[in-house]
Amino acid sequence: MSRRSPLTASAALLALACVCALPVAAARADDEPVPREVEYAIDHGLEWLSKCQSKDGSWGTEPSTIAASTALSTMAYMARGHVPGQGPYGENINHGVDALLSKQGNNGVINSRSGGMIGNATMYEHGICTVALCEAYGMLDPERQTKVRVAIAKAARVILDAQRVKKPPEEQGGWRYENTSTDSDISVSGWQLMALRGASNAGANIPQQAIDDGIAYIKKRAVPSGGFSYRTTSGPNPARTGTGVLALSLMGKPDMDEVKAGGDYLIRTPLGNGDGHYFYTVYYCAQAAWQLGDKYWPVLNPRITQDVLKKQKGDGSWGGGETSDQYCTAMAILALSVPYRYLPIYQR
Repeated sequence: MSRRSPLTASAALLALACVCALPVAAARADDEPVPREVEYAIDHGLEWLSKCQSKDGSWGTEPSTIAASTALSTMAYMARGHVPGQGPYGENINHGVDALLSKQGNNGVINSRSGGMIGNATMYEHGICTVALCEAYGMLDPERQTKVRVAIAKAARVILDAQRVKKPPEEQGGWRYENTSTDSDISVSGWQLMALRGASNAGANIPQQAIDDGIAYIKKRAVPSGGFSYRTTSGPNPARTGTGVLALSLMGKPDMDEVKAGGDYLIRTPLGNGDGHYFYTVYYCAQAAWQLGDKYWPVLNPRITQDVLKKQKGDGSWGGGETSDQYCTAMAILALSVPYRYLPIYQR
């Protein structure tokens, strides 16, 4: 598949979303992109998640991250090829979307706090939730699609306004924890750029300047020896590097020297424990490896996949003190499901 600009006409991308989200067939095809043991692990995890969904459609046990866990869990089903309103998990997805819509305040912010109240890590959750709504948009029934279109427009406005807050030159173009933050980091910025690409795919008018400024910020975090840093004085690690590689690739810059140097860093650097954020790390590294392709995917994908499989529990879940088990399970499934390419964001 050819690479696309992040501002490609929405109609073509929405058609792509619908085509890429056909229901999963009961029988395995001979050319299935995911090995049987991986497919089983994913399906076992999704079954576990289905038993954990709350009556209001949300997922998660940590009050401050329920919106993010809901967004990631909803995307996990779609990453496997399940679609809203159809098949065994169609209503799980619909209810997840409804829960996300209910968590958007009048100010456009989507997070776990009532009415979109601002607080620590607001932009983390907001970006993740916006991405999930954008990924679901092209597959929803007309009524939900109308609601989600409005929600995406409001959510994108929050992101654009937060980027325009006056910051020091080294911080400009990026995002941080709150929509009023005067500094930036690569992790929060990566989610906002993914959200802006998704919003553009859904038909929102995203200024090219916002994309360019975001790209410029990510480039500033590139380390000369390879990899990406979190902020101005920190060194690289796999999570930060996966974020930088993915963000630049999705913004239409896959051939930048910084991207290839990031791929080389990932090949020579063990996954480790993710500095306490293991599932966040494998989520970003798996997507980065897919975007890198060429010599990187055949090396990185087996490494990530086998490591994630070893950590699955007998009941199908993943966990280990990183927010909630629902969050960890959703992130693990999203990392393992990249080769399916059902989510529009997984397209090269």
